[in-house]
Order: sequence, then C-alpha cells, then structure tokens
Amino acid sequence: MPQGLSQDELIRWLCDDWLLTGPQVCILEGFGGVGKSRIANEVIRRADFPAIRVVTPEGGLGWEDLLILIATELDEIGEREISDRSDGDLQAGLLAFLRKKCLVVLDNIESLLDQETGLPPTPLRELVSQISQRTPGDGRLLLVTSQSLPSGRWMDDSVIHTVYPPTESQGSDILDNLLSMRGLQEEIPPEKRTDVIRWLGGNPRALEIFVTCLADDPLEDLIQLGSEAWEVRDQIVAPTLVRQLEERLARRSLEHLEVSTKVLLQMLSVYRTPFRQDAIGRLSRIIEDPHTAQQLLSKRFFLSRSARWFSLNPIVREIARSQAAKEPRRLRMAHTQAAEHFMRHFRDQKSTAPFLSNGASFVEARYHLLKIEKGEEFEAIAANYRSQLLENYKNITRIPEESEAAQQLISVLMAALAGSDRGYSNLRYLLARLLMKRNRGDDGLLAFRQVTYATRSPSQSGAWLLRLDLSARFEGYSAAESVARQAIAALHQSHSWIFYRKLALLAFNSGKVRDSLRILDEALQEVPPSSQRIPIYSLGAYVLTRENRGSEAVDLLLKGYQSATKGALPYSWRLFEQALFLAGGRNDSIALTNVKKAVKQNSANQEYLTLCEVVEMQSSGQWEEAAKAADASLASSQDEKYPTLAAQGAFSWMCCGEPRRASAALAGIALPHNSATWWLRAMLALCSGANESYVEYMHHCLGRPLTESEADDKKFWIKCWDEIPDGLEPYPAFYFPRLPSGLTGLSGDVVRLAEKPSPLGFELMSQVGLPRGAEVAGQDELRLDAPSIFREPARQGVTNTFIFRDASVPSITVKGEENMRDKYEVEQAAAVGPNSKAKDVTIQKFQGGSSEVADLQRLAGELADLRRAMRAASADDDDPERDIAVAAVSQAATAAGQGDEGKALQHLASAGRWAWDMANSIGASLAAAVLKTQLGL
Repeated sequence: MPQGLSQDELIRWLCDDWLLTGPQVCILEGFGGVGKSRIANEVIRRADFPAIRVVTPEGGLGWEDLLILIATELDEIGEREISDRSDGDLQAGLLAFLRKKCLVVLDNIESLLDQETGLPPTPLRELVSQISQRTPGDGRLLLVTSQSLPSGRWMDDSVIHTVYPPTESQGSDILDNLLSMRGLQEEIPPEKRTDVIRWLGGNPRALEIFVTCLADDPLEDLIQLGSEAWEVRDQIVAPTLVRQLEERLARRSLEHLEVSTKVLLQMLSVYRTPFRQDAIGRLSRIIEDPHTAQQLLSKRFFLSRSARWFSLNPIVREIARSQAAKEPRRLRMAHTQAAEHFMRHFRDQKSTAPFLSNGASFVEARYHLLKIEKGEEFEAIAANYRSQLLENYKNITRIPEESEAAQQLISVLMAALAGSDRGYSNLRYLLARLLMKRNRGDDGLLAFRQVTYATRSPSQSGAWLLRLDLSARFEGYSAAESVARQAIAALHQSHSWIFYRKLALLAFNSGKVRDSLRILDEALQEVPPSSQRIPIYSLGAYVLTRENRGSEAVDLLLKGYQSATKGALPYSWRLFEQALFLAGGRNDSIALTNVKKAVKQNSANQEYLTLCEVVEMQSSGQWEEAAKAADASLASSQDEKYPTLAAQGAFSWMCCGEPRRASAALAGIALPHNSATWWLRAMLALCSGANESYVEYMHHCLGRPLTESEADDKKFWIKCWDEIPDGLEPYPAFYFPRLPSGLTGLSGDVVRLAEKPSPLGFELMSQVGLPRGAEVAGQDELRLDAPSIFREPARQGVTNTFIFRDASVPSITVKGEENMRDKYEVEQAAAVGPNSKAKDVTIQKFQGGSSEVADLQRLAGELADLRRAMRAASADDDDPERDIAVAAVSQAATAAGQGDEGKALQHLASAGRWAWDMANSIGASLAAAVLKTQLGL
C-alpha cells in the first residue's frame, strides 16, 4: 500500500482496495485527534456488508470484555455467529465470523496493550495471525490505536498505516468551515490562519476546541495559553505539545459552561464507551433541561454523534471526570445513574434475552456498580450467567495490575464459581491469588476455600503451594503435612523437592525441629540425584545451624558436596561455600580442615583452595596475609576471576584500613547483587569518604531507601551487619562474620553467628562510630563506579548493560503477593551471596541493531536448556500461559542461534515470569538476566 496518503486518499484506498482485495488485517496508527476514528466510521458507512465498530473500554478486563462487546454489537445487527455458539467460545465465534465478508473495527486498542511490552494481549495476536496467515477469509479486521505497536511475526501479513494530521491546505479548509459554522470568520485575520493551523499541529480536534474558545475569548488571549508553542509555530510541533495546548484550551472553554451543562458533562464523563440518547434522557430527573445542555455540549464540539452513538471529546471527558472526582457525591451519583442505565436489561423479570444480547450492558454495569461498592448486586446478576462467564473468562491467568480491574475480576469469578466446588481449577487458583493480593477481611479464608477446591482437580504446582501455605496458616502444621503429601502424590516427580523443602521449613518455623530434619532426610531419599537436592542440603544446614549444631551442619553440607561432585551435578560448589563460611565464622579448625580436604578430593580448582586458606587466615586475624593471598591467586588465574575470592580479598583489605586496595581488588569483577555484596560496596564507599555512594549502596542492601536518621547514624553500618533475618535471605554477617578491632575501633574482634545473640550490647555499641579510615577520608573521595542497576534502562537502539550472573538454586516462598506463581528465592549457598554463582560471571553488552552482540550462542544454549526444563515442569499442567511461555523461549532460542538478537529479545519479552523463575531454578544465568530485563522485573 502506498504510504503518505492524505486522509481522503486513505479512505478511498480502504474502501476501494483494502476491503476488496487487501490483506485481512489493517492497523491505523496515529496521535489522538488526527481523525482515525472518523476514517473508521466513514469506511463502515460505505461498506455494503456487515460492519461494526467497537471501542475498547479502559480499566476493564481487557480482551475478554472486548469479546463480549463485539458479540453484543454483532447480535444487534443480526449476526449471531458468536452468540449462537453452543460451546460459548467467543474467540472461535469471532474467528468464524471473520471468514465471511464483513468488517470489524476495534478502536482505542491502546487500552489493551501491555504496559511493559507494548504488545496487544495474546488472544488478539493469535486472532490476527489466524485470520491473516493460517486461515484467511473474506473478513477484514481494522485495528485503530494512538500508540505504535511493536513489530512481530503476528503482524507480518498485516498492513500498517500511520494517519497524519491534515496538510496545511486541508487544515485551512477545516478551520474556515469551523469559523463559518460559528460565525467567527472575522476573529482571525486571513494572514494569521496559517499560523494558527501550525500552532495547533493541524490537529482537527484541537482546531474544534480552539474555535469553541474563540467564541468566548479573543485570539490574543488564547495565544497566551500556548505562547511557547506559538513562538515555534514555524517548526514541526510535537504532538505532546499540541495535546498540552488542547487541554489548556479545553479547560478555558469549560470555564464558560452554565451549571446544567457542566453537570450534564460530568454525569456523562463516567461512561467509558459511546452511549445512546437514552443515557442522556434518563438524567432529566436530576438535571434542569438536559436537552438544551446537550445542544450546548454539541455546539462546543464536546459531544459528537456517529449514527446512534454519542461520545465525549476524550480530553474534555478526562477533565470533567477529574472535576467530578473532587465532588465525591456527584461522582457517585454519576456512576449510580450509569449503573441504573445498564442494569435496566437485567431487572426485567420477563426478559428471556440471551446473555450476549445484553453483554455490553453487563460489562458496563459491573464497572459502575463496583465503583459505587455494590458488588453484591452485580454478583446477583452474574449468577444468572455462570456458564457463559466461566467459558468467556477461563483463559485469564494473570492478575490485573490495576486494583479496579482486579476487583472486577474478583466479582466476576466469585459469582461464576459460586454454588459448585468442582472444576475450573485454574480460575479458582486465579481467584485465590486475587483474594490474597486484595487481602482484606476474610479474603485469606476465601482464598483457602477456592484453592482447596482447585486442587480437587488436576492443578498447577502453584495452587498446591498456596494451599499448603494457607493450610499451615489456618489449620496448623499437621494438616499442612497432609496437603504437602497429597501434592507430592498428585504432581510430577520434578515438583517433589519443592514441597519437601517447603514442608520442612514450615515444620521448623512451627518449632518442630525433629520433624523438619525427618522430612529433609526423607527428601534426600526420595528426590532423584540432581541439582534439586542442593537446596535440601542447604535447608538442612540452616536448621542445624539455628539449633546451634554448626559442626553437624558443615558435615551435612560436605556430604552433599561430595555426592553432588561425584554425580557431576551443577552448582555443587554452593554447598562447599556454605560449609566454608559456616566453619570460618565459628573458627572451627576441624571443620575448616574437613572443608579443604573435601575440596582437594572433589575439585581441581585452585581458587577454591585459596578461598579456604583466605577464610582460615581471616579466622586467625591474618587480614593482610588473607588479602595478599586472594590478590595473588586472582592475578595468576587464566580463567574468569572468582567473585567470591575477590570479595573476600576486598573485605580483608578494608579490614586492614586499605579501602583503595580493596576497591582495586574488585576492579573488573561483576559481583552478584545481594545484601552482602551491597553492604561490602557500601563499606568501601564509607571508608573512602564517598558518603552519598554509601547511602545508595545501603539502599540496595536493605531493599528500601534509608531514612534521614539512618543516613546520619554513624553506627548504622554495623547495625545493618548485626541484623540477621528470620528467613532464608542472605545477610552480610553470613559472609563477613568477623569484624576486627582495626575496623570497629573496639578492643577486640566482633563475631556474629546466627545461632547466638548479638555480641553488640549497649555498652559495646556505644563505643562504635564510623569505621576506621572513614573519619580521615576527608574530601579526597574515591570514585566508585555505580553498578548498572543504577543506570536508567536504555530505550530501543541504546546500549543496555546487564550484569549477568548465575541465579540461585531454586527454593519456594509463598507469602503475600509472591504466591501468585511458583517463586524461587535464594539460598545461603552462593558466592558472596546465596542468590549468585561464584564462577562464570561476566558483564555483557547487547547493542540493539548492532553486530556487537556478546555471546548470543551462549544465550541460545541456555535457552535450549531452559526450554527442555520448562517442558518437563509443565508436563502435567494444563496451563495455556505455560504453553505460550515455552513457545516464546523456543522461538527466542532459535533466533539467538541464528544471531538475531532483536527477535530473541522480542520473544523473551512475552515469555512471562514463569520462564524467569525456571531460568533461575536451572542456573541459566544469562537467560535469567536477559529475561529479567525484558520483562521489567
């Protein structure tokens, strides 16, 4: 199709060419107000076959709601391919309808786009692919959006056209016509009309509002509303600047409305989609002369009409709605009137109309009833249409980000699932997650009930995990153990370690230490030899350590390490590192000897042995010797530098009062991101006088900004080190358990162990101030380059810098919002942090559109491994979202293998959170890091 067409030429092309012989899908893109909807309405008017236009509502349930609106609109024109389907599958019905001669226009689809990726929902992308690539027919689909869509295979066979504002000549005709309609030709001298058109970017909607304002205020006053744009009117005006000016003009015009007109506008502003005359007429009971007010709104171009439908200027609507929101009583009245308008269909007891005949009213009634907190009234209506609702919403798996949309979905599912305790396990699991996120009143108990019902049918592991957590919360440990064993029996064997580990942790937190160790021992017998055993050993060591059985914990970890290395299992080194830090912190010479012995027997890595020696030296107070040993080993290494060893070397130099040498020890080392390494960076900054860097690093260490008092507290660095969390997350004292007197200024070393009380009583804490060296750093600040996590994410075409590291051995957290899907958290087993790998940590750069792509082949290999792991993990799940995720990872692996970075990243952007979780669980560090960035996690 030729590009750069005028709007009239585009209409002719759409009507004379596209509708007859063009591709099945056309996408119209353009900024708001340029005339996209006018073009769509004109194409519908000229079509001599079934044609509809549906406006996507904002703040709803997305595609599922839109399908109902489409079905209702088709039913109104006598097309019942969707409403007559016995299976209730609206997506399949729409696909069937589009195989015959017809036109479906979906307007305002930017309301459907994913905020992170900018992509339309998966079902819409699948529909576009099906009608344009796989099963083409005579139907046409026109998508209208004010936001450009990311390219992808789903739209390969679609035609895209950008709708531009009218030309100056066309803009002049529009302005002349508007001035003539209002009798305002004399208000703008002919020599200034071109200036006005340029000032407003030729935007037809902006020109309408401008002429409306001109009836109330002289041109010179209006120019002052956008004087900055007027000064550069001879240049190309940015659409955002035009929108700002349009909003200012609209606000000025609204100031001149009479009371009844203003009230009518605010009452109509709550309607999300076009409405009919009866929506206005019903307001005659509360507004004086609404007919005259309606005429005045139309005269000001605030209210427009297309066939039977009225709609407000979107900018005017936003302003009026925000004004109504300042008067809660009026806003509630507006939603009440709108709800009554849409509810009228469902209050007729004699009506036998099928659901989809009034489906659009159902969607809008739900929105307005929930706005006025009448959810029970909506649920009473929804209960009459359970089967249709369950079928229509069955494929929703993600929780809406907006709280209002989440509340709408809760109401729909509560009504649809009521009266039955069987079937629809995915929807029940979704409802349970929604209730847990809302977390008010009895939501926890309601969630427990739904997730219990969900697991009576084949279910995802996430449903079982949520049930396990809620069972422990409401029924106690014994009931939770029964649930865990049911899950192990019901799910694929690859999930069993998750439930053993979760159950053991629940037992420990319930004070049942023996039960916890018994369950972990059983897990080591039942879980097949694999990397899945590593978190079992780690948790066992955690339990033993908390019970002051540190030597046994070291022995258990070494047993696991030897077993894992014999089986050539990945990530066995995690167990060695845990054992080493446990032994070093306790200055247990026998345990340290055993660790070194195990390393010599099971690994040829010299840096591992050096790390053992460094920790041993630290335990005996030989800080300078430890630092030099680490430096020497790293300098002689021909492989990638060992971050764990570098971190311990840097810490040793810092304890010697040498922050510059400590910083040098970390040069070129990509440390993992966890609280221990953030604390180490913060300490280096503090000891170097880089106070603001210290505050920023501590922000990341804590996971929150420092308060003003914390930032000014000279003891806060050691308070943070002294804090040991209740859970399994990393903490600084695990990796740096000993602070020498040369650092603290105390008379002796301070050692912090998890199983013992803090050594820092009031008296000792009162003697601690800034670490030695920080007091004399002065203004000679050492520059510490901030990690890439501080940098603003790059946009398309800009270099993205990622810190790639191997992710944690998987473990499970089920708490709060995190139980929305299987979530993997870190174990105290990593290199200077339990959520990171000690080896193969590199900094890689991806340059969008460039040949400078680092290690795409490695990414391809990891994605292939990830795909296999995901397929195995989802073997017993009937979850379409997981199928989509596997497909996305598979496509990304293929693209990466072919050297196509752009497509690889594009596919990964749609892979979802589960893919990232799985990448972490198998240690695919590069894949996990890229997924994290592409998904915006």
